[in-house]
Amino acid sequence: MAEMAAGSGAEAVRILKTLTADEASGEDWSPYFKKQRLDEVLTGLVAGLQAAEPADPITWMIQHLVACKEKAKEELVEKKPVKKCTKGKRARVNISAVLRRGCRAILDVVCQDGPFEAIEDASSPSALIYFVWSGQGLLQRLNHPSAAEKVPRLPSHAWVNRLPGIGCICDKVNMALSLRLLQKMWPEKFRFWPKSWLLPAEADQLCTYLDKHKSETVIVKPEGGSQGDGIFLVQNAADLRLKLFAKPHFGAGFGALAQRYLPAPLLLDGLKFDLRLYVVVTSLDPLEAYLCEEGLARFCTAKYEEPTAANANEVYMHLTNYSVNKKSAAFKDEDPFNVHTRASKRPLSTLLLQIAAQEQERGRSGDIAEKLMRSCEETCAVLLQAMVPVMKVTYDRVAKEAAPKGKVSPMKRKSEEEEEESEEAEEFAPNCFQILGVDVLLDANLQPWLLEVNARPSMDISNPVRLSEAPPGTRRCVCRDMDGEDHYHVNSEVDIRVKKQVVEGAFQLALGKGQLEGLPGFRTMDFERFSPSEAQETLQAVARIYQEAGGQKKAFTTSGLRRTLANAVSEKFPAHQLDTLVTKWKHQGYRQDTAAEEDQGDIAVLDFAALLQEIAVARSGREEDPLDALVSLIQLCDPEG
Repeated sequence: MAEMAAGSGAEAVRILKTLTADEASGEDWSPYFKKQRLDEVLTGLVAGLQAAEPADPITWMIQHLVACKEKAKEELVEKKPVKKCTKGKRARVNISAVLRRGCRAILDVVCQDGPFEAIEDASSPSALIYFVWSGQGLLQRLNHPSAAEKVPRLPSHAWVNRLPGIGCICDKVNMALSLRLLQKMWPEKFRFWPKSWLLPAEADQLCTYLDKHKSETVIVKPEGGSQGDGIFLVQNAADLRLKLFAKPHFGAGFGALAQRYLPAPLLLDGLKFDLRLYVVVTSLDPLEAYLCEEGLARFCTAKYEEPTAANANEVYMHLTNYSVNKKSAAFKDEDPFNVHTRASKRPLSTLLLQIAAQEQERGRSGDIAEKLMRSCEETCAVLLQAMVPVMKVTYDRVAKEAAPKGKVSPMKRKSEEEEEESEEAEEFAPNCFQILGVDVLLDANLQPWLLEVNARPSMDISNPVRLSEAPPGTRRCVCRDMDGEDHYHVNSEVDIRVKKQVVEGAFQLALGKGQLEGLPGFRTMDFERFSPSEAQETLQAVARIYQEAGGQKKAFTTSGLRRTLANAVSEKFPAHQLDTLVTKWKHQGYRQDTAAEEDQGDIAVLDFAALLQEIAVARSGREEDPLDALVSLIQLCDPEG
């Protein structure tokens, strides 16, 4: 029998070689299969399958391939160790600004060994990375005039892990406005954003929508909220009004984002889940960003059912927030790396294997995991294009305000020739990078839908556990992480592994200026492939016109617009008509000046883009397509066009 099994295994390998051969050279395996070492993997797969004869061959093959992948990663790290950023010593990370923050623990892990070491002296100029947590921390490091406390300025060679104004840009309402504008212009590319309403301003429109769409559900997320606080579902106008008026500050400071609830989410074992993706931005001009190939999947803890009046308040069924579900008695804290795991928090790599197995059982073929990663990369690439105009304008303004006397602050990296020409004028261009947490939900067709963007994704690596499940003698934690229930904390293996890869990789990408050699687990985001080049060029031009018009102080004045749009004024579009439109917008902007962050983002760029859109349509006599009309206006007025 053994000889027969061996013979059939050899025959299977021979057939594989025939199917994957390079006919031109007569080789048993094609160059691609040899280069990727798939010849070894497939031969071992067939041999192992013959020897084991498992009852569930599909699951066995998945586990075998996972083991091969992990082995390949280990060999890659051995062959290409991560380069140290300095010769002969470890790169220093100044963590003085976060000594009492939840991110301190993961920084200790990252700096425990390897290429980085932590220092706590705020005045030390020897670090290559200065880690801050808030907008105020960034402003202090830049010696910005508005900084409440002064610390030594960020050294010119060093990096800080925050982009100016990023908290303001990632605000739920501001992000919705940004994407809504671009979705209107480029609907085929911005299809990942659900239909949305801003409350309370658009409460009447939302009520009308609910009256017309009786089967629809809407999820309402308070502005500035986090960890699932205050989120609720509604299915009719009466319920919406009742819940809104129950808010103590409704109509007087209360703001929220309402979105169409995704009706058919992808489920695993009957549970709804979302993904936390991590994106590292290292440059704004040119835009350079990297998607981490590892992330987190956060699961609900109650079986999913379509929303009804009876279950709309079941948070463990509808809300995927970890901060909500960790309080559930059904929360599972088992091995998250096992391909059969039912853990309530899992690494993205494990989840992708589970989705691939589930989809293959349903008859879908192909590399499901890679298709999903490409879809997520596309979503993140298009999303960043929506954010870049605001980020670039904000960076330029903050750097200029923080520059010492006599220094200038370019918005982009200079070429070597430009560097030589401006040697006499000492420049101030702070090196900033950013880790973004992008939350998406997959639907039944495997399409990612954007939930929100986090400027400060949680870097906590501890899990609360009920004290009743603790070993005897365990001390009770006094924090209110479990709403007052007795508990203690343990380190989370999945959080440590994922967040260590993210943080350490971000440091390497910043200091290595994006060099990925020897840094597995990150992919360069291909903006030319995924994002609309027309959108990128148009938004960049809008930002230039905005700055030319005088920015926040003058861009919405009749004098500022008359000067900037002088070439657009004609007999068909006289100056007084331009003045009328500008006056209408002067006090009608949708800018959301969040008080949570001191380094405000130039959200007015979005307001300005909408104003230009209206001017363009009025000037064209509504004969042109709105986007074509805007492009025509920009070509007339763009100082660099």
